[in-house]
Amino acid sequence: MDKKILAKRQWISEAAYYKSLEKTEKTNSEYNDWIEAEEEYQRLSNKYIKSGLVRIG
Repeated sequence: MDKKILAKRQWISEAAYYKSLEKTEKTNSEYNDWIEAEEEYQRLSNKYIKSGLVRIG
């Protein structure tokens, strides 16, 4: 598998894990944590690409 894809999945996985630790109520919201982490990853990626800090390609 592509290293970029693996790195992205690892980042999202870790972010979702830390999101679950921050919650005071332990609900079964792994799916929501994952979705929020994906959205955060995309938002940060777009921010860096727009600012020119990341080279595409």
